Amino acid sequence: MTSTSGDLHVIQSTGGVHVTYRRWLPVGDVRATVQIVHGASEHSGRYGRLAGALTARGFAVYAMDLRGHGRTAEGTGTGRFGAPGFDGVLDDVQALHLVAAEQHPGAPRVLLGHSMGSIIALASAERDGGDLAGLVLSGPLGVDPGLADTVSRLEAALAAGLADRPLDALGAFNESFEPARTPYDWLSRDDAEVDAYLADPLAGDEMPLTYGYAAVVFGASVRASSPEGIAALPDGLPVLLLSGSRDPVGGVAAGQVTALAGQLRDRGLPVDQHVYPDARHEVFNETNRDEVVADLLDWLEQRLAG
Repeated sequence: MTSTSGDLHVIQSTGGVHVTYRRWLPVGDVRATVQIVHGASEHSGRYGRLAGALTARGFAVYAMDLRGHGRTAEGTGTGRFGAPGFDGVLDDVQALHLVAAEQHPGAPRVLLGHSMGSIIALASAERDGGDLAGLVLSGPLGVDPGLADTVSRLEAALAAGLADRPLDALGAFNESFEPARTPYDWLSRDDAEVDAYLADPLAGDEMPLTYGYAAVVFGASVRASSPEGIAALPDGLPVLLLSGSRDPVGGVAAGQVTALAGQLRDRGLPVDQHVYPDARHEVFNETNRDEVVADLLDWLEQRLAG
């Protein structure tokens, strides 16, 4: 049972950016905190159902609207970081962690990132993850061998003065689902979830990334998923990878995610990977979401019991 329904709060972070976050609290003792980092062109409010499942197990859930997204974009501008760029985003993640740590002293900390949020979560774990009890990556890019070239093309666009121009960074993901009912069929097999995304004024085409934002965040992905980046993760950090076999973000049959799992295991980390047959990108909004949430909860229970 949940005692709060994603009540809104604001923290002032690096560069004077006012970051809006939501908090969901369980009734009774807090067993651990789960900080959710959302994906591109969405916001923290889309995770209320997942938060409800987590609070029912005694987890306190915190999720911010990233710079350039949701209510935080009111200060930074849509699809923009504000100062000091990507480091500011990592500062925001750490600042929200400190808020949760102050409110729930001694509670184990888990970081969960979805899609673009998985890039941020992985980079945050590499920089500030010494006290993490677990890292969960949902719909991650994994190790994309073509991403460095994409970053080079984006940087060329920046040099041409396109940094603040909106970028259709998500459109190509629908190609394997054509002829499609909507431009976002790649998100989920659940039509109602796709329609809710399309109707959300803080998601999709209403909240595009800029060329500048995409160049920075994809560059961060290249660094975070490199052997040097993975080497910076804390020793023994448990990692859970969740993706669909038809998620275009993670490569054919989640091949890029499996490559990331291999690098994490080579680093000596305990890794659990679930690839859900026929599922698409947003596994927490998929037709088999109950299965996905159950796998997450089981993994969390094992981490707390260890």
